[in-house]
Amino acid sequence: MSELTKLIRDVFGVDISPLNTLGHDPSVVAFGWWRGGELVANVSLYQRQLWLSGEQVRAYGVQSVAVRPELRGQGLFRDLMHRALDYADARVSLVTLATGTPNLYAPFGFRSVRESVFSGILPSEQRPSKSRRLSLTSKADVTLLLDLFARRVPTSLLAAACDHPALFMLKAVECPEIELIHIFDLDAVVAVKGLDQAPVTLLDIVAPSIPSLEDIAAALGYDGARIDVHLTPDRLGWAPEENVPVDTGCMVRGPYPPEGRPFMLSSMKV
Repeated sequence: MSELTKLIRDVFGVDISPLNTLGHDPSVVAFGWWRGGELVANVSLYQRQLWLSGEQVRAYGVQSVAVRPELRGQGLFRDLMHRALDYADARVSLVTLATGTPNLYAPFGFRSVRESVFSGILPSEQRPSKSRRLSLTSKADVTLLLDLFARRVPTSLLAAACDHPALFMLKAVECPEIELIHIFDLDAVVAVKGLDQAPVTLLDIVAPSIPSLEDIAAALGYDGARIDVHLTPDRLGWAPEENVPVDTGCMVRGPYPPEGRPFMLSSMKV
């Protein structure tokens, strides 16, 4: 087990070891403090490929921020954040993160940005379509998903991410209530929750062409009840009845064109 895996497990109770099989993001750059052979503090960056207000934007995301409890308050977090941000600032103009403790990051120039959940009623229509749930313990299913990631297009031109699949797959492993469903006719994998109840939640779409929300719902056999979409819906051929601002912990440092408009990036990441 790697030292970073142990640190993340001990501090957050999250097991990132499945990535040893599913595949790590090669863009990750880690900054750490060590005590002998033990990693005691870490801040990592990963490259983000974003679409923001019609433009493709290269950015960095902050992840795996952890300090062992007995060493907190000694400046390790502050030192690693400055080192990581110096590295990012020399290469990009935008850095993002998601956190439940925004006050920790505001002193580094991050500001909170609210996202929105989009909701509405879908017309009731079911069509014959072949689909099946993927299993990330199946090598064939992982290969299928990676192929789609290699060919995917952004789910939105206003605000979407086309990042490495590592965090997407880790999120699916960590949250078994999330179903990854391959819809053959649409050449797409969708991440959804609550197909057996209302409202269903659409979390992400991985496909070389974005299908309409109506086609996705019909292929899944969804009965036309209410749906919550956790994506910016401008490419889904669907007009939501409402959008509800929510605090997802999203923070940004640098120019962020969708700011102040209803949007949501996929939450399929840990």
